[in-house]
Amino acid sequence: MSKKIITSLLAGVFAFSMIIAPVSGQTVEELQTQIQQLLAVIAQLQQQVATLSGQGSTSGVTYCFSTDLYKGLTSNDVKDLQKVLNMDPATRVASSGAGAPGYETTYFGALTEAAVKKFQAKYGISTTGYVGPLTRAKLNELYCTPVTTPTTSVGETTTTTTVVPAYGTLSIQTHPVSNAQTTLYGGQEYELVAAQFKATGSDITVKKAAVTIKHSANDAFPWQAFTKLALYDGSTKLAEIVPSQTNAIEKEFAKDYTFNFSGLNWVIPNNTTKVLTVKGTTVINPVANAISGTWTATIEADQLVYTDTAGVNYSSASGSDVASQNLTLASTQTANVTVSLATDNPKSSNVIVSSSGTTRAEVLKFNVEVKDMNATFNSGKVGITKTDGGTTGDFDVTAAELWDGSTLLASAAPSSTSATTADINWSNFSLPIAAGTTKTLSVKLVFSAVASNYAPAGADKVQVTTGPVLSGIDGNSNVVTADGATLQSEVFYPFLKAPVFALSGATLTASGSTSSTVSDQGTAKIIFNVTALGGDIYLPTISNSTSIDATLYGPTGASTTIHGFAWTCSNATEDTTNKVYRISSGATATCNVEMVFTVDNVGSAGFYEVRMTSIPWATIATTTASAFTGQTWGIDTLKTGLTYLSGN
Repeated sequence: MSKKIITSLLAGVFAFSMIIAPVSGQTVEELQTQIQQLLAVIAQLQQQVATLSGQGSTSGVTYCFSTDLYKGLTSNDVKDLQKVLNMDPATRVASSGAGAPGYETTYFGALTEAAVKKFQAKYGISTTGYVGPLTRAKLNELYCTPVTTPTTSVGETTTTTTVVPAYGTLSIQTHPVSNAQTTLYGGQEYELVAAQFKATGSDITVKKAAVTIKHSANDAFPWQAFTKLALYDGSTKLAEIVPSQTNAIEKEFAKDYTFNFSGLNWVIPNNTTKVLTVKGTTVINPVANAISGTWTATIEADQLVYTDTAGVNYSSASGSDVASQNLTLASTQTANVTVSLATDNPKSSNVIVSSSGTTRAEVLKFNVEVKDMNATFNSGKVGITKTDGGTTGDFDVTAAELWDGSTLLASAAPSSTSATTADINWSNFSLPIAAGTTKTLSVKLVFSAVASNYAPAGADKVQVTTGPVLSGIDGNSNVVTADGATLQSEVFYPFLKAPVFALSGATLTASGSTSSTVSDQGTAKIIFNVTALGGDIYLPTISNSTSIDATLYGPTGASTTIHGFAWTCSNATEDTTNKVYRISSGATATCNVEMVFTVDNVGSAGFYEVRMTSIPWATIATTTASAFTGQTWGIDTLKTGLTYLSGN
């Protein structure tokens, strides 16, 4: 700008000053008014000079106001306020005589207050002289330059994304937590309460949030329940505090306390929602008072601090406080363990023992289910009952073993080999079971070698009568027990030689009528396999006086008539002299039992089935009945299904 222009402007000021030379008879007030008019013209011309000369330009300068300003305050924000007020002749801060109007200091005095009132009047704001949210919003609208973020596209074209200052609102409502658990165990982190926040009209930046922890009785403090409280946005931790008496705001002693989380800068974009979750880490071993009552955690809707892009500060969101369910505190969580029989638990059967060494037989399978907490078992016990029905001491159980599938966990000898009942105690093994999983274990008994002439004829037997009990610790170092003491195995019978029976097929059908009544006659067939173990096995033929028994079962008190019973075996050698079938050692014979019967009257109508109840067998070919063992165990699966017959 040329010096000529500046000189001309100053000359104009001088000429104007000559016009308002003092006139005799004027009052002091009139002279002061003329002086103020002259000073205003000088200030206006000075501003024009500065602008024309490139000095004092506000181009590119931003003045943003985020805090309230008021009379008596001293701060740099006050000086910025005076600067923007001086940009408008109608709102300039007038001088008190110390200099030209438009002076700028850091002190908010009476002159600044008067200028603020002019600004408020000009823009329809209540003329209080106090720079509050409404006044700051208007100042920011006029003088707070929008934030621009430059982005460069392909080539040389540059675009910008502009965030325009705007007023915004924040609303709050309840949001479910992901693990709605009301019992909180010690030493773990839980989601206590969650709230959904929505920004409308502007991006919202949350600066502070408040959480209240309340006890149902007046006898416990939050720091006796929680070692940490934290705020999360999804998986992102926003803030964390350690609750204590020093950082708590007490509303009611030993009952109601509020904790402030400040310095958040948590941004919620305009027209979007975000979820704020409060998590708490519980005390490992809470005191009795903390356990006896219930706790609630509340996100306070009216104790927030947040701003919008217009720079307005707010302290309350629309909506209500968001409170958790009633939460019960407990000691450290303990693994929950249950024990049950496995579906494939071994059935009662013959155990083929040896005269030259020990024999191992699986007698019990059981499930151990662990919930809530990992557990590791390292000791256990089981109890057995041994019946020595023949020669005393002709067989013994030397050990009981605990197996995990094909892995031997522990083996121990009975507390007594001569007593009828004995305990077996396992120790020093490690069996970890993860929470939420089930482990299937088995008990195997070890039988001692027997004499070469051992022939118990079914008099000797053994059974697990006190089921397994396992002990260990869980992930919180609590002692846990897998108590299967009430479980029992089926009964097992030791033999040097014995058969094993297995069902092959069975049917029971309505085969006709003996009168005009339909379905009063039935035909049953049971097919089963017999495997000889340890040596040859002999079964009686149908003509032998020691016969196989099959029993017809129906409604209580039913009247039936058996018309025919047949019994044959294939893949076996028939001895007509001794009237037996011989099944070679290791071979399997297939035997058929057939029965025809009639339901005698209509009153006996109902469901019927046929079951094998006794199968005699021997280890020698003989007609002597006493040489046969009438086996009634291990054959309960040899039966037909149920069939309805109407009777005649």
